[in-house]
Amino acid sequence: MMSLNHQIFLAVNASDAASPFAVWAGTMLAEWPVGIAMLLALLAVVRQKPRGVAVALALRVVLTVAVSMGSACLIRMFHCNPRPFVLGLGRMLIAHDPTSSFPSLHATFLFSMAFALLLQKGSRGIALFVMLLGGATAWARIFVGVHYPLDMAGAFLTACLAAVAVNFCFQRARGGWAVKNGGARG
Repeated sequence: MMSLNHQIFLAVNASDAASPFAVWAGTMLAEWPVGIAMLLALLAVVRQKPRGVAVALALRVVLTVAVSMGSACLIRMFHCNPRPFVLGLGRMLIAHDPTSSFPSLHATFLFSMAFALLLQKGSRGIALFVMLLGGATAWARIFVGVHYPLDMAGAFLTACLAAVAVNFCFQRARGGWAVKNGGARG
């Protein structure tokens, strides 16, 4: 019997009847949002005033992404989950190495950036847009055949936990680097 994860994957994955536009959109959304999110995060940082708040936000984003990506890589080292194409499931539309699929690194990156931005007053609009990009990328990477739905749920959870951990450290930090209620503490 096929697992629910595989069943949902096959329902979302591009069929042979997928339109050329859907294939193009899925292919673009599988890769491009990472660069767009980095530019948006930079915009969010630049818009922060005073300078101490901007520096704290930049550190929060970098640390959250680093912790979540490091955690995702550790998970992949100890939990090997073959990608759908390795098992002959579905249709693969982009080239990919047969590495472990859980959790998705693309989605982990985007969701962690979104959570870090969400925790800072004044950057929540950008955070929500980055979160939408993360959701679109999650759909696209399933659509193009390189990830399962649970890979995306794992990415979301990994990013959320990393953001909570980094935020906790920021709240406990002494000096002007910590951010509380949208302003520099120090």
